[in-house]
Amino acid sequence: MDSTALPSELLVTPQPLVGFCGLDTSRVAVHKAVWEAFSGSLQRKAADRAAVQYKLLPPNYEFPVAKPKRASYEWYHPKGILKRNWMLKHLHVLPSVVVLFQDMEWNDLQWTEKQVQCASIVQALKNALQERNTRLCLVLLQKAAPLPPGEDLLAAERAASLTNACGITSKMLFILPHTEHLTGYALRLESAFLDMAQSYYALMSKRIRNHRDQLTAAHTSLKIRHQFKLGFVAEMRQDFSTGQKHYFQAYANLDEIRINDGNCLEIKTLAGFLNYKICRLMFKLKTPRDAINQFIIHVEKYKLRVGFKDLAFEHHAWLSTQHSVFAELFCEAIKNGLPALQTQHPGIYYHKAAEYVMKRRDSAQEAYAAMQSSAEGTPVTNQNPLSLYTEFFGIRAVKTGDLVAEQQANLHLCDQERGFNHSAGIIALLSQAMAQFKIYKCLRFRKKLAIDMAEEYLKSGDHAKALTLYSLMLPDYRQEKWSTIFTDVLLKTLRCALLSASVADYIACSVEALSLRHHGEQSERLLLLENLWQVFQGVPPMPKTQLTPEAQAMWNNALTSVKSPIQIDLDKVSDVVEMCATFERVQLNNDDLLQLQLIVRVLTDVPLRVRNFHVILADAANPQNSYKLEALKYFCFPSLTQLRGQKEEEQQQQQPKNFEKNMRLEPDTYYQLFCSTEAQQFHENTQLRIVRLEAHMGTDQVAALLTCSSNYSRQLFRHHTRSRDLDDNVTINPICYIAPTFHLDTQTHLGHGPENGGSNEETAVVATRMLVNEYYPVVTTVSNPYNVYLQNVGVHISVPVGLRNSVFLTTDISPGRQKLHAQIQIDVGELSAHGSNTATFYIFSLAEAEIKLQQRLSYTLDVDRGSAGGGGGATSARVSTAPSSSESTPDHEVKSVAQSLAAISPVQIEYLDETRLRKSREDTLTVRCYGDFKFTARFYTLDRKPLNQVYRGENFLLRANTEVVAVDDVEILDSFFICDHNLVQSNYSFKRKKYTQKYRAGEQLESVIVLRTNATLRDWTTARDLDHRGKMEGKPVASKFIRPPAKPSSGEEPIAPTPPAGMSAYMSKSLVANKIPTTMTIINSNSAVSNVLQVANANAGVMSSSLHSDDVNVAEEALGNQEQQGLKTTRLIYNKALEAVQGTGHCRGFIKGIYTLEANSSSVPIFGVFCIRWRRANGKNEENESKFVISGLDIAEPPLNIYCTIEEKMFVKMPMAFKVVLKNPTTHVLHLIANLSISKTDNFICSGHKQLDISIMAYEEKELVYNLYPLQVGWQELPVLSLEYNTKADPQKNDSQNALLDELVQRALPKRVFVLPPLKQQNK
Repeated sequence: MDSTALPSELLVTPQPLVGFCGLDTSRVAVHKAVWEAFSGSLQRKAADRAAVQYKLLPPNYEFPVAKPKRASYEWYHPKGILKRNWMLKHLHVLPSVVVLFQDMEWNDLQWTEKQVQCASIVQALKNALQERNTRLCLVLLQKAAPLPPGEDLLAAERAASLTNACGITSKMLFILPHTEHLTGYALRLESAFLDMAQSYYALMSKRIRNHRDQLTAAHTSLKIRHQFKLGFVAEMRQDFSTGQKHYFQAYANLDEIRINDGNCLEIKTLAGFLNYKICRLMFKLKTPRDAINQFIIHVEKYKLRVGFKDLAFEHHAWLSTQHSVFAELFCEAIKNGLPALQTQHPGIYYHKAAEYVMKRRDSAQEAYAAMQSSAEGTPVTNQNPLSLYTEFFGIRAVKTGDLVAEQQANLHLCDQERGFNHSAGIIALLSQAMAQFKIYKCLRFRKKLAIDMAEEYLKSGDHAKALTLYSLMLPDYRQEKWSTIFTDVLLKTLRCALLSASVADYIACSVEALSLRHHGEQSERLLLLENLWQVFQGVPPMPKTQLTPEAQAMWNNALTSVKSPIQIDLDKVSDVVEMCATFERVQLNNDDLLQLQLIVRVLTDVPLRVRNFHVILADAANPQNSYKLEALKYFCFPSLTQLRGQKEEEQQQQQPKNFEKNMRLEPDTYYQLFCSTEAQQFHENTQLRIVRLEAHMGTDQVAALLTCSSNYSRQLFRHHTRSRDLDDNVTINPICYIAPTFHLDTQTHLGHGPENGGSNEETAVVATRMLVNEYYPVVTTVSNPYNVYLQNVGVHISVPVGLRNSVFLTTDISPGRQKLHAQIQIDVGELSAHGSNTATFYIFSLAEAEIKLQQRLSYTLDVDRGSAGGGGGATSARVSTAPSSSESTPDHEVKSVAQSLAAISPVQIEYLDETRLRKSREDTLTVRCYGDFKFTARFYTLDRKPLNQVYRGENFLLRANTEVVAVDDVEILDSFFICDHNLVQSNYSFKRKKYTQKYRAGEQLESVIVLRTNATLRDWTTARDLDHRGKMEGKPVASKFIRPPAKPSSGEEPIAPTPPAGMSAYMSKSLVANKIPTTMTIINSNSAVSNVLQVANANAGVMSSSLHSDDVNVAEEALGNQEQQGLKTTRLIYNKALEAVQGTGHCRGFIKGIYTLEANSSSVPIFGVFCIRWRRANGKNEENESKFVISGLDIAEPPLNIYCTIEEKMFVKMPMAFKVVLKNPTTHVLHLIANLSISKTDNFICSGHKQLDISIMAYEEKELVYNLYPLQVGWQELPVLSLEYNTKADPQKNDSQNALLDELVQRALPKRVFVLPPLKQQNK
């Protein structure tokens, strides 16, 4: 029918037609290559090819005969507007250009015969194309490429003769060489063919315009025809804007024709053609809004032009076609880059087309029924559908006024319409609309289209596909909770499941349809329940009289092959059965009884029979292992109030009833079911969680498994009375923790005091407080209060990572006491029932801090993992690691279990094998470490002035002040100073201390030491330098002071790489404000091969550094490596500082190594170590030693060294010697003038040179000796010696150098002395 679809020649893009003659593609390979070069698929897809359509004409091709020309259109009345064959003729039959191909070479020997043959063929084509303006051209196929014009005379001569013989011009003759460049030649020829075709269609347009100009106002149909032809020819010429104008003018001319029932079909058909062309060109010219407006106007104009009422389905078919083809145009425009919106996209028009197909089906059914009733007895002859129409579009081959013929034609059209598959058309359009609505995110309307498609499948009898679509849409409408829509979709899904014999879908829909949310009577729900139980019993749901034999057979086959049970998720299918489970206790011991409660209520108004209930438990640590418990006992309560009252009163007289299979659960009744099992079946330290609840309905043959998650969802709107909400009446505990039993108790005693018994577990009895640099004992008593036998009992103590450079542990109580660890393991052994044992270790700290030690107790235990029987009403849990589909845990439930909050327990359990397990528990032992001494050191000159810079060879004072800060009384046994090898310590020393050795907090003691350095920082000597110098001289000077390295006692101690030599002088804190508040202790980094001086600062950050000499290697572990490799840190502690110094003299030597906690190291040298030996005041404890490393000063090169010697005691009227030694440390001669002046003449009588010129050679010295005779007792001013440079002998010296020299004299010489009274012997 003309109204059902547009013709194919209208839908294609018009292209010029070019015909090829003389090519035998089946026999000649060259001809085939030429044809493929022009019309091949690969070549036609190229972007640079012109839009040309080629046709291969056979040898005896008959061209259409031209109609005779009319002199006038005055008395011409056409039978229709547009002929059916006109577009076909110009698209595929009548070419605009005919190309004749001939194989002719210019040097061919048979040129004359071929020329005559070619001329005859050309003449035959001219005769066939009489009265036609078709262009004709000749193409010669040659093997070689032609020469440039003017060079090939033979070719020019024969070309002229050939054109004369054929009666064509030279512009109509072409040469096509079939070489490797055939495609390039074809492109050039194609442009020539296109130019000829353009001229042909231009002449054709001119001829049509001439015909149009002869028309009068009465020839409206001819005007429309000519405008359509002009537009079509303009499209052929690729002039789309001109074509659009002609089509639009033809569409406007249609309004001049009055529409009636007779011509309505023709007008609508032509209007549809023109509207399609107009919209297509508008989309092509990038005016989409105009195209949409044009289509809307077009549909509104002809929407009510139905025509014959009996053939209304033709009108709906025409409207459907209009919308579908416009949607296709819209899609094509979008592919070419046109953007679309949610409110305007092709899916809207596809959906409208589907709606009109539905109306077409309804109209066809009504028309056929009316025709049958009015034409009873009239036979319907089977006619060809094409015989009903004439050669014009939209005109039937029925005589006007012949009612019988019209009725027969209408009846025949109705009969043809019955054979059309409307459902397939509707489904195809709806699927295209769904795809578009999905692209533009119109999801709600897409769901509506899916429901429409499912209804169409249902009407067409394809129940399986309808069920698939309904099942896909059912969760969406269930989630949106539109009860009316959802009820309609659910019942249709149930119907599809019934008709397609889908047992699973039928059971699921039947269970969901029992809910009160779905509109329906109670009788309908009872009928649904009866049919559901028929399916459970293996019988089709409806009587045989109501099911077709095919459906009955399908149900029998489905029931025999059904996979039972069928799982139904009650979290999605709501308001049928409500289930909630809770543990009676949140925490249980291993020997307790695990009990659960399951609260069940039927939410519908019909009773349900349930076979059994199960509760699925899972371990939070290992969710894949699940345990299934079955409910065996129950109580029944009509309301929540009674349920709460029964729990509060705990009526033990009333025993629960036994749960029977297929027990009937009444509506609006609460059932309290009980599950129990032994907690021994589960591992200790396990958190059990209720994962899923299950209810079985049905029989052994067919059953439904109703499942829901354990997550109780509180209602959004609470009831105003507590009796309405379940969680207000029942405590819901979804988690139960199986607490482990730890069989060890500990009691810790700290310090040196007596151990106090009777303390509770984990209590610490403190006798004394811990001090820095002492070994602090800790005694842990481990007891077993249970009737079990424990093996491999151990105590593991470790230092926190942040304190592992300053806090150490040891169990070694030997006098050397040199092994220290960051973590220790004490093996207690075996403990029998009610037995106990002790473990003792010591803590050594280098810093004041709160020490939190990690203490882990562990033991092994023999256990019996046999399955426990369900005694005392308890049932054993079934374990399923790879369960079936009915017992599997959904993924979202497994994730919720894994993410749940695990119970916090310090006990860890490790299963060694089937019968043995290891239990461990971690505790924290906190010990506060207090300081021992506060040490400060200052440097002074000999005249008691603060010293900022030391000159080489100069004597200076070290003043060491020690303040006791210990919280307990201590006894200071001794204090001494060990200086570096580069310094010399004088025999003179002064100590200010108490007469008793007992000191309390706040008391102080002071030491003054005279030091002298013989080297600057540049010449600072190390142990390696001294040893190397001794070997060079053949005298190993330092060898006797080096302890030979021992063999490593353990392979666990890593050795650090060797750092650069000579770093020992640069590893301590610089002297700030003449004060050293840093507490430092000598410590070794490796017990086997090295000696290290460790410096600990309680307030500084941690920095590891190490140094070594040739004979002593230093090994040091990084904390990160300790944690990764799990190695214990072992270090050496020296009880005596002398052991950590490589001695080279009295209280003098090399400090072997430094381990410092300082954040930044300075470049000043270390002058020595000040040591304090002490013990606690009770006198029973062992000695400790605190060491303080003293950083030095900058050492400069002096211009002169001055040394003064005077007797220790001076008596009045007794002569004494006052000697001054001047030493020249430079490489040049010094010329000095020495003056001695006495301020008071009555103090001393002096003999010696009062003024003297001195010359001191390089590295030589000069002595000035004066005899002094004291005259008075008491403090007396000494004669003042002054030195100055002799500028006459050495003119380079100036006043500034004299000032420096005077400063050195003031620093080195004493100012006054104390003169004692005369001795008794002298008085006598």
